Amino acid sequence: MKLYKAHFLHPYTHVPLIVYFNESNGVVSFEKDEEMIKLIWTFEKEMKDREQFIANIEKASYMCQSSYSVPTFDDVFEFLGKLGLRKEDLQFKQVLIH
Repeated sequence: MKLYKAHFLHPYTHVPLIVYFNESNGVVSFEKDEEMIKLIWTFEKEMKDREQFIANIEKASYMCQSSYSVPTFDDVFEFLGKLGLRKEDLQFKQVLIH
């Protein structure tokens, strides 16, 4: 299995996410970047839009419940471009699975 991942901040909700691309299956999936979310809570206890951030985290949960068919890396970047991300803003690294 060839699996790649990249970290990014969702351009609309500002929730830190991880995107995975399984090149073997041609599937993209997302998950919330829990480590970054914890870090944000640690430094921003007095966040002025706290309620909105919590609502955005919930929205991200819905996004993370699905996989999306994207057969190639070019398609991945096109798909993520529709979210407002630029290819230059993403750095995919291969995940080694034992």
